[in-house]
Amino acid sequence: MWFENFSNKNCKQCYACIRVCPVNAIEIKNEETKIIEERCIVCDECYRACPQKHRLSKSEVPIVKHFIKNKETVVASIAPSFASVFWKYSHKIPSVLKHMGFSYVEETLVAAQPIINEYFKYINKNDNKNYITTLCPSIINLVEKHYPELIDNLIPVISAVTCHGRIIKEKYGKDVKVVFIGPCLGKKYEARFEDSIDAVITLEELKRWINQENISFDDFEETPFDAISNYNRVFPFISENTNYFYDSNKNKEVVSVDGEEDCIKTLKAMVNNRMSNVVFDMNFCQNGCLQGSGIEDDGISPYERRENIEVYSKQYRDIYGDKKDNSYDEILKNVNLERKFQSKHVPLKEPSEKELKEILKSMGKFARMDEINCKACGYETCRDKAKAIYNGYADASMCVPYMRQKAENKASVILSTTPNLIGIIDKDLCVEEFNKAAQNFFQVSNEEAKGVPVIMYLDEDKFQQARDSRKKIIKDKIELPDYNGVLLQNIIWSEKDQIYIWIANDITEEVNKDKQIQEMKINSVNMAQEVINKQMMVAQEIASLLGETTAQTKVTLTKLKKLIEEEGIKQ
Repeated sequence: MWFENFSNKNCKQCYACIRVCPVNAIEIKNEETKIIEERCIVCDECYRACPQKHRLSKSEVPIVKHFIKNKETVVASIAPSFASVFWKYSHKIPSVLKHMGFSYVEETLVAAQPIINEYFKYINKNDNKNYITTLCPSIINLVEKHYPELIDNLIPVISAVTCHGRIIKEKYGKDVKVVFIGPCLGKKYEARFEDSIDAVITLEELKRWINQENISFDDFEETPFDAISNYNRVFPFISENTNYFYDSNKNKEVVSVDGEEDCIKTLKAMVNNRMSNVVFDMNFCQNGCLQGSGIEDDGISPYERRENIEVYSKQYRDIYGDKKDNSYDEILKNVNLERKFQSKHVPLKEPSEKELKEILKSMGKFARMDEINCKACGYETCRDKAKAIYNGYADASMCVPYMRQKAENKASVILSTTPNLIGIIDKDLCVEEFNKAAQNFFQVSNEEAKGVPVIMYLDEDKFQQARDSRKKIIKDKIELPDYNGVLLQNIIWSEKDQIYIWIANDITEEVNKDKQIQEMKINSVNMAQEVINKQMMVAQEIASLLGETTAQTKVTLTKLKKLIEEEGIKQ
């Protein structure tokens, strides 16, 4: 496979890639982001937008290294935009590449003239038909996959890259390995269908490879390419080809179009037959190949890149301007410049109106007024998004306003129904918000409480303590006589949000119950003590009575005993 899918390990589900994809070729399903290959036009906008820099393409540098290691004859075809990247070291690129293992190094530019000559044939046609140049692979992908009705408008000519690859195979032999080095990620896709290109690496990948090899340009001499071209080196510039066409007699107007928005608008206008007899020189990247998807975004402006190429071009003309390479003239006779295009369009399944409405309802769109078409999900309209869901390319959860509303509703339900008292206090110790339970406790509405210093309700020192110590205050029991209540409060300082979060449980009822139980216990003890005291008194009275009767009984018995003894003596 020519591309790598996104790594979901660090994906934050921010939808940045979906929002920038001009053809909705990215799906998010079950929280996994994937490229839809049959829709992708290889513009690399997703990589540029991704904050995690999830790379779309596989590097083919290891393939090239394998060719070199196996002692293959490896020929480099390097695009003219290389001078915009390597600047003053551009003249040393041939010697550097040969040091790295390339057998021959040629500029792709040597194959430009035959392609331009073919374009002139269509510029001079008297058929009133519109045509599209076919140098940009993303434009070709866009037409074949999304505007198949315009396939006949593509000029059926191979690109300069393919032409050069075929020339090299004729010149050095069918078994040589041709490696294209350029500013365009889309060339990796183009090479899949072309036998003359064995590998494609971008200028960004080449620059990285050179750095990994610890190569210093100062150690190399300036050397010429193995094939010299006198064609204009500003070939990558937008409008340069157009200006070149203007300098000739022609039957059609030639117009340059660059950037995804203008290209798509132009294609739509062509579909609707709003123009005629025009040749559109299209480049999907803004500013053409100077900002290609294979060039590192290093902050260099298109103007600076253009200047780099113009300086290099002037120097090259001064050195090699009087030399002409005719070695390809005979070879070109054996190179087929024709290319056939075919529809690769995979139409989306169309839901019925009933099915569409059901999907819209799952996104919280119950009426037309709910379809706000904010494009936050990457789709032009809510209905387009619903169709993507129907085709399995998207989830309802990708609707940002709906998910936000849903989250806010859930949060609102939680805040309004929880028995906990919750408050948001700003860094200046003023109330931002009280939930319903807190409003009821303090007998105040949220509007009345907002902006009021928290000291009007609570001890602000506790809040300051939480902020200064950076420690949460947990289960702090406080009594609020003004509100006849007792709370168990928690105070959290959020450094990131610069707010205090106050959460409290109203334990007034529990405390009052505890007091009642304690009073009941005390009363019960008092009652028990009173009963015991009474019982002691009764016991003492009984003991006293028992003591008196016992003494009287003893006296009586003693007297009786004595009387009986006396009578016994008498007898």
